[in-house]
Amino acid sequence: MLHLHSTAGTTKEQSDLYKVLILDRFCKDVIAPLLRVNELRSQGVTLHLLLEAERQQIPDVPAVYFVQPTTANIERIAQDAAQSLYDAMHINFATSISSRLLEQLAVGVIKANAVRRIAKLYDEYLSFIALEPSLFSLGLPDCYLNLNDPAAKDIQIEAAVSQIVDGLFSVLVTLGVVPIIRSPKGGAAEHVAAALENKLRDHLKARSNLFSEGTSALAATLSRPLLVIFDRNFDLSVMLQHCWSYKPLVQDVLGLKLNRVTLAPDTAGLPPGASLLPQHQKKSYDVDDKDFFWESAGALPFPKVAEEVETQLQQYKAAVDEINSKTAAQQQADADGVVLDHEEMLKRNTQNLMSAVSSLPELQEKKKVLDKHTNLATALLSAIKARGLDGLYNLEEDLLMGKADTAALNKLLQVQTQHTGCLDFTVPVTGRVPRAVLQTSYV
Repeated sequence: MLHLHSTAGTTKEQSDLYKVLILDRFCKDVIAPLLRVNELRSQGVTLHLLLEAERQQIPDVPAVYFVQPTTANIERIAQDAAQSLYDAMHINFATSISSRLLEQLAVGVIKANAVRRIAKLYDEYLSFIALEPSLFSLGLPDCYLNLNDPAAKDIQIEAAVSQIVDGLFSVLVTLGVVPIIRSPKGGAAEHVAAALENKLRDHLKARSNLFSEGTSALAATLSRPLLVIFDRNFDLSVMLQHCWSYKPLVQDVLGLKLNRVTLAPDTAGLPPGASLLPQHQKKSYDVDDKDFFWESAGALPFPKVAEEVETQLQQYKAAVDEINSKTAAQQQADADGVVLDHEEMLKRNTQNLMSAVSSLPELQEKKKVLDKHTNLATALLSAIKARGLDGLYNLEEDLLMGKADTAALNKLLQVQTQHTGCLDFTVPVTGRVPRAVLQTSYV
């Protein structure tokens, strides 16, 4: 997409042109966990802008649009073409565009005499947010409310179901698999399962379809994972229970979103109204599958995380000491008057230098990762102490075991309600995709 869908016959200069990336808010969330700003620049993207924002004309530069196929987005794209904001517009939709919206776009650009501005149109089937190699989200925070609101109209429910089906279909297209779908009878889960099955059947009727092209054809034929869709109400307690492991705590307490954590400014010890120094300003950290500590310690209980940080720091210090010891050993040999052949000395020095040069970047990156998680763990500890989250976790465990004190529970709920005005529970739509089995997806 970022290379303008270049083919084998496309020259490198054509595919690596400087370009502008235009996103709507949903597709910005799709891109955010996958590509950082420096990675976009390496792909020739000089600017990335929101479709809804006011944008200036940039002549002689192509624009890559990655948006959802909605009426508002189609109108804005037609307006951009009419104003000749960019030299060429390569339009990519997150999911398949309907014939009605396609006709709306055609009418808009024809009226503005801007047909030549539209270079290409593609259905990308990327209507989901890939947070980890085996974890995705449909990015529908109001989905549960829309499906369970007694006052919701049929058209609203159908729209919510359609969004879920489009997202799940995009995941299946990306994986290149046609799953066996199962769901309990009755409720939203069965509705979603039936709609997804119909969409798959209609798509597979075509001789040339997304599951019969390229290397995914064989996988779609031979490997059929099981997709089990449950209604969220099937096990609602899971979403209300808090975990004591590192990754869930970072999300619940520090507000992890799209694999990025932003820590509030540290104003401890500063007088009221004082300007924040650089070390006191808010900091943002990226955590994803490229972060070795996040992957290795993410499932550990929080008390074990500090021990793991200390262990990794000791390994880092040992590696640095090893590099230093090699240099010190050579210097000691010189001081003791040990005579070495000139070529042998040159060879040893070269080997030590090459070893240090190759090891230092990796060690520096490791130190940066450990410093990041030290700051995150410190912020978590402060929040746990300030809010008494350890007591809340112990109370929840007692509730599961049937040992909880009812009076203490009622008191805790009253205190929380007084402080926040409500008890806020977020129910996301996510799923995990293991290599062999497409696991449970919740609606």
